Order: sequence, then C-alpha cells, then structure tokens
Amino acid sequence: MAAAPARLATVRRGASDRGVPHAHAHAPRAAALRAGVVVRASSVAEIEAIEGVEYEKQDYAVVELGGHQLIVEEGFMYDTDRIDAEVGSVIELNRVLLVKQQESGKLHLGKPYVEGATVEAEVVRHKKAKKVVVFKMQPKKHTRSKNGHRQPETVIKITKIAA
Repeated sequence: MAAAPARLATVRRGASDRGVPHAHAHAPRAAALRAGVVVRASSVAEIEAIEGVEYEKQDYAVVELGGHQLIVEEGFMYDTDRIDAEVGSVIELNRVLLVKQQESGKLHLGKPYVEGATVEAEVVRHKKAKKVVVFKMQPKKHTRSKNGHRQPETVIKITKIAA
C-alpha cells in the first residue's frame, strides 16, 4: 500500500484576500517579536524561542491616553493619537489606572487613578496612520463620493514607570 503524499500548506483564495495568507496566521509570531523574543517558526502553530533568549517580565502600567486605555511597559514603543509635543521631548502621563511591580509583586489599583504614580515617555516621531477609505453611494441616483482619511499619530517610547 502506497503512503499518502504529504499535504502542503495551502493559501485560501477568495475575493477578500486574493491569495494573501490570513492576517491572523502570523499574529503569534508578531506578538513574540513585539515582546522582544527572537523566534524561529517551522509552522504557524509551532513557535519556539531560541535557546538563551527569554522574555523577562517587567513592571507594567495601564494609562489613559487620548480617551483610550493602554497597557505599557518600559522600553516599548506605542502609537497614540497626536500629542502636542516636540520630537525628543519627555512627557509625563499622570492618568495611571494600574501599576504592577514585578520585583515586589505589588499591584496598585487606582480609584480611578493611582495617587503619585507617573509614567514618563519620550516622543519618538509624529506620523499618519494607514488610510481609511470612505465610500458613499446612493444606488440608482448615480451619486458616489470617495474620500480618504489618515489619522495623525504620535509614536512614544516608555522610559520610566513610577508608582
């Protein structure tokens, strides 16, 4: 009896993606790369860290910034709504909702904000987000309008979390 041939990974072809692999297929690898772990992936389901390189837990905080809540760690960069600050300047975020200290294991939870807690961040650059296309159409009226919008954003790097 002949052995069945090995199945190769196939890419789903449809109207939405035109042969492009699914966006979520690389999500675990992207999450590991953002976390600073160097990864080697033989398949999407199997992701392992290279020996000797591990993700070290750090202090983290939940801050309120531009109407959104953001989980931040020291040394990481985040995209936020545009902040009126010069590139290279250090800003202080004082709307801290939660601070977790890994060394002592303490969790500071605010009601609504943690008293005396601050997060310092450096403004790395200003940029625009990906374009969002707004297309409006009224059928049978021959009325169509197509507009694009790019939201202004600021990239910040967290330098210090103090509780």
